[in-house]
Amino acid sequence: MDHLVQIKTSGKVLQTPCGYIIHGLEDVLIKVTSISDIDGERGLLWYRGYRIEDLARFSNYEEVSYLILHGRLPTRDELEMYKHRLASFRTLHPATVEVLKNLAAAHPMFALQAAIAVEGAHDVDNLRLMESFKVGRYVEAERELAFKIAEKLVAKLPTIVAYHYRLSRGLSLVEPKPDLSHAANFLYMFFGSVPQPLAARGVDLYLTLHADHEIPASTFTAHVVASTLSDMYSTVAAAVAALKGSLHGGANEMAVRNYLEMGSPSRAREVVEAATKPGGPKLMGVGHRVYKAYDPRALIFKEFAREYVAKFGDPKHLYAIAEAIEQEVLSHPYFQQRKLYPNVDFWSGIVFYYMGIPYEYFTSIFAMSRVVGWLAHVLEYWENNRIFRPRGCYIGPHDLRYVPLDQR
Repeated sequence: MDHLVQIKTSGKVLQTPCGYIIHGLEDVLIKVTSISDIDGERGLLWYRGYRIEDLARFSNYEEVSYLILHGRLPTRDELEMYKHRLASFRTLHPATVEVLKNLAAAHPMFALQAAIAVEGAHDVDNLRLMESFKVGRYVEAERELAFKIAEKLVAKLPTIVAYHYRLSRGLSLVEPKPDLSHAANFLYMFFGSVPQPLAARGVDLYLTLHADHEIPASTFTAHVVASTLSDMYSTVAAAVAALKGSLHGGANEMAVRNYLEMGSPSRAREVVEAATKPGGPKLMGVGHRVYKAYDPRALIFKEFAREYVAKFGDPKHLYAIAEAIEQEVLSHPYFQQRKLYPNVDFWSGIVFYYMGIPYEYFTSIFAMSRVVGWLAHVLEYWENNRIFRPRGCYIGPHDLRYVPLDQR
């Protein structure tokens, strides 16, 4: 590989005999979109043109998910009808529940992936859409069906996550409560009681902040699978597989684990300094591929985390530890020069931990939010679908002489 010359740019680029290879596809455009936009230099995020700060302050996940999926804010009647549809779609097929029972001891992300696939295998609407796709079409009838399936998936993921938690603890299942909001119903199914309003607001805020984020790895995975005209459940299951990795959706879990290991804010300087050394530990929740400023979602959720611990306390000093790390990071030349700031994962796990949600479920809750973004991007891409087919630059030999096995 001596003929491969690395060129330093904004990403890792290799010059090869075939052309340039951009590792990680950094900043490579795959389509035009009107769903979300990020200004990484200024730390700004928009959903369908609306600033995330405004949506976090004035809206809720049901309204935001409608906006992302359908392209505009709903009227009051449209929102009520949408909420009613979501509530009606929350139940799972018995076969899905059986799979969750069999995977009760597995990590929630494995169970989520499997349950989504099983639910899709038993959804007659999904099977009808697959049958239509066999002739390679996507017309108005299929479009309406696809939106219905998307709403089903948005509704069902919280039930899957909550059921797995209950089964993993040997608890009886709690049926969905149709008169509760999306976030409150999830906590109700998870813990078995109607949640405190502040807890429900925290989950709703988290879901709102994570609903879409341009084309990260999981959303790109959804595009690749959907481009083959695979079904929507398989597409989401594949996106869940991509989200599962610690470099993507698992960061908030790892951040809380780090805070618990530290135990005290007094260790913040030591930990931050260690992270600047070659081979040192990574500060989970610090830095972002796109943001070169403070993640706007992190600023919003930090304020909620402060409100939450002010009311319920900070017995493990998690908020205090995170705040101490933040102060060290923001004042350290190493992080300043590299424009590394806290991202939303830095703060979100603290609230979930204090709610009593085990940290292995944090990434599953991320999936509950992002599913609407995955599906909106799929529906958008299908309007001008082309199967993804990248190439690799071959650097091995050609025309080697085959040697029979007994002569080797």
